[in-house]
Amino acid sequence: MAKFEERVFALIQNNNSHLNGNLLFSSYLHQINTTTSFHHNDNTNEDENIGKLVRFLSKWKSTKTTLAERIEELFNDMIKEKYCDIDELKTIQNWLQDLEKVKYEFPPIKTSKSQSEQVGNRIGIRRRRTAVCLTGLIECIDLAWTPTANAIRTHIGGDMDIFMYLSSTEPVVDQLSTIPLRTRLIEALHYSNFTVKVLFENIPVLDPHFPPNCTTEESIDQPPHKVPRYYQQLFGLSNCFSLVRDYEKKHNIKYDIMVRTRADIKFDQIPPTFDRESPYDINTTLIAPYNGLMGIIDDGFAVGPMDAVEVYMNRYYSFRECITRDLHPERYLDFYLKYRKVKLIVDTRTSIMHMPHSPKHCH
Repeated sequence: MAKFEERVFALIQNNNSHLNGNLLFSSYLHQINTTTSFHHNDNTNEDENIGKLVRFLSKWKSTKTTLAERIEELFNDMIKEKYCDIDELKTIQNWLQDLEKVKYEFPPIKTSKSQSEQVGNRIGIRRRRTAVCLTGLIECIDLAWTPTANAIRTHIGGDMDIFMYLSSTEPVVDQLSTIPLRTRLIEALHYSNFTVKVLFENIPVLDPHFPPNCTTEESIDQPPHKVPRYYQQLFGLSNCFSLVRDYEKKHNIKYDIMVRTRADIKFDQIPPTFDRESPYDINTTLIAPYNGLMGIIDDGFAVGPMDAVEVYMNRYYSFRECITRDLHPERYLDFYLKYRKVKLIVDTRTSIMHMPHSPKHCH
């Protein structure tokens, strides 16, 4: 005997995943002990109808947010396809109304795995890989790195590798070190959780190869003793990025996100997470903190997609192009990123503190 209603209920139960809810019916069908005569042709037509219904249910989807809405939508669609009639829809609607009167609560919609992945990709919380470049002065790492590292790890989801690329300072008469460099080198090497560590003594002379008659070091708008350190800082950024690229090739991996951070900064203000939606999406946009004193970008920290951070990290080599005569660190960075058409957001909800450099700090 063919029992059409029972088979329809069974099909809906078996295809319950398309409703993204719990079972609508009991886990088994009640046997109805009746016998009905039938013609073979009628049974064949019924099987064909059920086959069509199976295909319909297997493809049916809904964007409704509650299970009751999805049930009603399903029966509306079944009427359009002539799998049931309006009277059956009214029965379902009355049933839903009765459940509402007795304050029955339908189970919540279960988000499928594919939907979860889509949401994760949209706000950037997928299992991606992030590279962190820590650059700056060896003497500063003991004062600021630990809280900064913890903040970065807890605010960016996914796997993370950290690359240390630190140099020593040049001796300055009024800032003589109170702790020997050898001691600082040993202390830096003791830090764990680094993928690669590179420590080097300061390169005596760096020549950015300014074109003739383009600009002078006075355009950097910094005290004379800071100019070599500025070159050193930018040179270190470029080298750290190259280090990450070499590591990718050697180990056959790919980084999606890069963080640029200095050894002498701490977060003064930070959003609950760096995994945010557009326009603050770090998967597509370079995010940098706001420098309140300058009213412009702060060059101590940045996070974003690899291609955008690559431009950021290689600005040392842009000096030879003479794209502007103003070489002040923040103003030049702001102009340079706009000149390169990097998608950038200066985030006023992110601000950093720079540790002072003196005999008692970063020495």
